[in-house]
Amino acid sequence: MTVIPFYGADDPAMFAIERAAMDRDGLVLRALDELLPAGRVLDVGAGDGFTAERLGTGRRIVALEPNARMIGARALTWVRGDAERLPFADASFDAAYATWAYFFSRDWDPTPGIRQLDRVVRGGGPLAIVDNIGGDAFAAMTDTEISADPDVWEAHGFDTHVIETAFRFDDLDDARRLLGFFFGDHGVAAAAVEVPFGVGVFTRASRSA
Repeated sequence: MTVIPFYGADDPAMFAIERAAMDRDGLVLRALDELLPAGRVLDVGAGDGFTAERLGTGRRIVALEPNARMIGARALTWVRGDAERLPFADASFDAAYATWAYFFSRDWDPTPGIRQLDRVVRGGGPLAIVDNIGGDAFAAMTDTEISADPDVWEAHGFDTHVIETAFRFDDLDDARRLLGFFFGDHGVAAAAVEVPFGVGVFTRASRSA
């Protein structure tokens, strides 16, 4: 199983550039805000809590993160753990989501993590997985496949919703720094202040008994 390395704890300044530029207009956050109910909501792979903090109004967000050095970055309810072994009781959440987290890969089976989401989210509660969808200027910067496979999620009963957003950087230096970090010389050469970026939001109701 390939897990995309998470660099946020090692280079917080670079991670701050990514968080500020990725979906600067907040289209993904808006979609999640409309989907997620009030109540207790699980953020799987919360990183530094950027998304959880913004979705916390009217909800009790629990930020689950495997990297101990990221925990506590924001004033949230934090739990250390990973997606395949969620340390929570059955049906203890009203909803759950993951944004560019543990589910970001094509060459592994996400079934164990999905089963855990079904277990800890009450029956009928919404599940949402956010990932790259590909076919955009961002994905074109590398020959490596960095998008989700919608067929895999659809086979697990998830619907696919596509959001056309962008990385919008403060300046070209930030763009070159982050895209060069991601994609090397090709990223530097292709860098622009705005880079179109397609996002897939895969959703379905929990199948908890």
